[in-house]
Amino acid sequence: MALPSNFFSSQTVLVVDDIDTIRSAVKGMLQMLGCKNIAIASNGERALELCEVSQYDFILCDFNLGKGKDGYQLFEELKLRDLMKPSTVFILISAETALQVVHGLVELQPDDYLLKPFSYKKLEGRLVRALEKRKVLGGIYDCLAVKDYKKALHECGKASKKHHKYSLPIMRLKGEVLINLHQPQSAFDLYESVLEFRDFSWAKLGKAIAYYHLQEYSNSAKILNELCELPETRIEALNWLSSIYAKRECYSQAKEILIESVKLSPKNIPRQRALANLSLIEGDWEIAQRCFKTVLDNTRFSVHEHINHHFNYIHCLLDKAKASNELQQAKVFSQIQAVLKSASQRFNKDTFHELEKVVFARIMVMKKLLKSASESLNDCDTEVVVHCGKDSVLALAKAWFELGEYERHDEVIALIELPENDNSIEIMSDLMLVNKVQSENKDKIAKLLSLNEQGIAMFKSGLYPASTSLFIEAHELIPNNVALAINLAQSLIKGWPSSEPFTQKKKIAKHCINVIEASQLDELSSKRYDAIKQELKAV
Repeated sequence: MALPSNFFSSQTVLVVDDIDTIRSAVKGMLQMLGCKNIAIASNGERALELCEVSQYDFILCDFNLGKGKDGYQLFEELKLRDLMKPSTVFILISAETALQVVHGLVELQPDDYLLKPFSYKKLEGRLVRALEKRKVLGGIYDCLAVKDYKKALHECGKASKKHHKYSLPIMRLKGEVLINLHQPQSAFDLYESVLEFRDFSWAKLGKAIAYYHLQEYSNSAKILNELCELPETRIEALNWLSSIYAKRECYSQAKEILIESVKLSPKNIPRQRALANLSLIEGDWEIAQRCFKTVLDNTRFSVHEHINHHFNYIHCLLDKAKASNELQQAKVFSQIQAVLKSASQRFNKDTFHELEKVVFARIMVMKKLLKSASESLNDCDTEVVVHCGKDSVLALAKAWFELGEYERHDEVIALIELPENDNSIEIMSDLMLVNKVQSENKDKIAKLLSLNEQGIAMFKSGLYPASTSLFIEAHELIPNNVALAINLAQSLIKGWPSSEPFTQKKKIAKHCINVIEASQLDELSSKRYDAIKQELKAV
């Protein structure tokens, strides 16, 4: 691409690097190229401030920017906030040659990236190459950015007629557009035509993705396993393989593949979230906790920072703590307070306090302070929680279930909305997690109702030890349900099963009292409790 001799003199350039000597060196190279309008920023926040005031033709940004935002996060925020012109060329600079950084740069899709050290001639070559590519493919990229896939397909057609030199990159983009337009057969045919010409790894990946959308999972997996051996396609191949295993409900295999994927690209938030979800499904609290913490750390200072990331981490800690002893739980509660303090300083106070009530309720349940838990949940504004998204709604549903209010659990979990026809591993894992929680709790409720009904029949027949035994079994499923607690309390006074240690009688009686007195009883339940209260407390 031939440029006028004075081309760079009219271009505006922003250089972002945290090291003063490198900023000066890059600025010097740009001046040698003829650039006159050069702005510099020592960190991501300053770069954002400059981009809010001016729009640049070129942005050269170092990957590592010290504290605060890194190059990834700055680029994402500039794109999402529309702080770059459609024609802006963004080039990431890095001294890193580690595979995960190269993969990350490819996934982020800046116009180009440049490894240190480099000369001004190399810099000029990259700038010209990126500018030409942006000029040819810019219209397609702009449509993809706003998800206008029909227009993007039209732009692909226009570009392919005018720019034969870029026919392969255009076909590559067209394949992605066809997939997004739900035309997998057309995409498959396109990739097949490319592969007849040459064995491009990106075309093989596209063919595997088309197979996936055509529900030919075996054919897709066969190609993906081959592509896992190639560095340039390994991450995406692993990602799609995990989706195939997830579709087949092979959670362990999907999880193992995602573990490898996040090692290669740790800053990919959707995959970290998906791995966390699959780990929760399997009860692998350690991996889930690590993933939620990674998401929390990696989104800080970025446009992706969200209050849910703090609370997802907290609720994972609580899930893990449920099976721990009191000393371990005390340590977790202390850890949670630190995370809550951080969240309280970073987000809307009203939203924070509503989500905090859910956390407080779950902690109070573990401490057996059920009245405090009940008051906290009843005071919680469900609308605010729903507005925060599916993660917060699921946590609220869990809290109601732990309190024994399974009807409230059902009402809340029904409020969760997930996108339809979304094949991303994150959304699929979200759906699987919700379904698993819902299914497990539904089974517990059904079993409780059945045992409770049998217990009532035994009690009415005067078979008190047998009725108590059935109520105890139901109590182990949902220990804080008030209706069951009254039935169990009434029965254990009348008879205690010989199969149960007598020492348990006092412990269970005490728990029943706690559940009953923490609840708002209707008139009939109140009369029943009053009739047995004195005898129950004497146990």
